[in-house]
Amino acid sequence: MAAPVLSYEKLGLVQGSGWLFRELDIHIGARDRIALIGRNGAGKTTLLKLIAGQIDADEGRRTIQPGTRVVMLEQEPRMTGCVTLLDYVLSGDDAPVLHEAEAIADQLGIDLNREAATASGGERRRAGIVRALCQDPDVLLLDEPTNHLDIHAIEWLEEWLGRYRGAFVVISHDRTFLTRLTKQTLWLDRGSMRRAEVGFGGFD
Repeated sequence: MAAPVLSYEKLGLVQGSGWLFRELDIHIGARDRIALIGRNGAGKTTLLKLIAGQIDADEGRRTIQPGTRVVMLEQEPRMTGCVTLLDYVLSGDDAPVLHEAEAIADQLGIDLNREAATASGGERRRAGIVRALCQDPDVLLLDEPTNHLDIHAIEWLEEWLGRYRGAFVVISHDRTFLTRLTKQTLWLDRGSMRRAEVGFGGFD
C-alpha cells in the first residue's frame, strides 16, 4: 500500500470543557474518495479544518508529503473586503490564473463580475467552487459542496470530481452525490472514528 499523502496520528481536539475527539488516526491516499459522515455536532467541519491545517490540534501529529496542495471549500465563503465574486476568486496567496477561473465559471454558469454583497447563496457557492478547483489541489476538502446549487451545477461538479486525479474528502447531506462519487467512508461518532473501504452507498 502506498504511503498516504496526508495523515494525522493520535489526533485530539478540546472543545469547551472536554474532548471533541481524541486518538483519531486519519490517512488520506493519493486517489481516495472519502465520505466523512456523522450526526450533526459530531465535529465533521472542525475535522476538515484540522486536516486542512486551518486550526491546530491539541494532540497528534500531522504529516503531509512535500509539495502536496490541500484546498478546502468551506460552507460559507468568506468574502469580506471583496467587491465582486472575481475579487474573491483571485484573492489569497494561491490565487488561480484568471483565464482558468473564467473557464470554470463559464461552465458553472456564473458571472464573476457580480457584486459579492448582493450575490445569492448559489452564486457564492459556485464562486467558492471556482476558487477551489482552480488551485490545482492534490487533496480537496469539500464541506456541503452541493448546498444552494441547481441540478446543472451539481451534475457538472459530479463529472469534474469523477475525472479528478487527486484525493477528496466530502461532507454532504446529498446522499445521491455521496453514493455516486465516494469509495471510502469515515464515520465520526461520539469522538471516535471508523474507516470503511467502501463508499457511502455500501456503508453500514
